[in-house]
Amino acid sequence: MPDIQHVRIDGTSATLQLTAVPSLDYFPGHFPGLAILPGIVQVDWVIRLAREHLGIPCAGFSALHVLKFSAPILPATKLSLQIDWLPEKQRLDFAYRARQRPMSSGQIVFAMRAAA
Repeated sequence: MPDIQHVRIDGTSATLQLTAVPSLDYFPGHFPGLAILPGIVQVDWVIRLAREHLGIPCAGFSALHVLKFSAPILPATKLSLQIDWLPEKQRLDFAYRARQRPMSSGQIVFAMRAAA
């Protein structure tokens, strides 16, 4: 997991300030000679951090939508991560930024729960 410096919760939204520490196991070998944070790790962090800080029941992954990787996240990059939970759509919207520059964003959709 990244090094988290600050978390702000506002209802179903969270804004986190974090650093992709160079010692993370994900960096070595992703691309020979160019260590970058894999996109799947970025998505995994969103789900884990949403569970931890928003208490959402993220279960039954369904789809990724409008996934965009705008710039590579390099070791030691300081990031802002915005996560918004839309319970009526069972969807997490997220955006990583570094110094206001978009790094990646997308929507993670979970299966709708069957009515009891």
